[in-house]
Amino acid sequence: MRDTPRIVAVVAAAVAQIVGSPLGSALAGRSVGDVSGDTRSLVTPAGWAFSIWGLIFAGSLAWAVYQALPAQRDREVHRRTGWPLAAAFAGNAVWEVVYPQGGVWLYVAQVLIFGITAAAAVAYIRLQTVPVDGPARLLPRAVTGLLLGWVTVAPVANVGSTGVALGISPTTLASRAWAVAALVLVAGIAAAVVLGSYVAAGPFAAAVVWGLVAIAAAGGPRPVSVAAISAAAIVVVALTARALTRSDRSALLVG
Repeated sequence: MRDTPRIVAVVAAAVAQIVGSPLGSALAGRSVGDVSGDTRSLVTPAGWAFSIWGLIFAGSLAWAVYQALPAQRDREVHRRTGWPLAAAFAGNAVWEVVYPQGGVWLYVAQVLIFGITAAAAVAYIRLQTVPVDGPARLLPRAVTGLLLGWVTVAPVANVGSTGVALGISPTTLASRAWAVAALVLVAGIAAAVVLGSYVAAGPFAAAVVWGLVAIAAAGGPRPVSVAAISAAAIVVVALTARALTRSDRSALLVG
């Protein structure tokens, strides 16, 4: 009985983040992509990059169903990760509704994206010390890795978009310097996470690299593109170095 609220919250939040985007688009009359395009900054990824959400949503829903099965409800892995992941999923749902509204809601979305990152980070950290087997190795390990990896890049893109919405020109030298610095910061944080991980570093790194390559492919100034590719390379090197020190590489690279 003690697990029921958590189970319901995870399922409800996983479903909510799937319906959040069409709901937000319907309310605002424009999509997340429309707003992102209107406020494109130097660190906005190419449009195809956002397809990663489909994989994250599918994995999140699969895990939500799995953790609700009778034999899974009282497992420690679900108890330790359920609430932070439910918070991350719910945060995604709310972000998808408020972001297309534009205006002052962009500030709310900015706060939400950092909250989502924090919740996903808590789940990721807890997964490092919980032994699991069976489908739980991928659900929620790989899902959490992908989610945290993507939302490690997303706050930078969100801040950039908010800056453009406030009237800051992306063509200035200061904007370029900020973009390069932000990408260096992402590389440092992501590399540190990878080097400190025991499980799911592969999905995490894959999502970060996906986002960074998408920023490089977006057609921005050469210094920003070079910084994005360099940041991606740093993450790959960190993952390779970490894999060389681990005996259980499948857990590190897959989940």
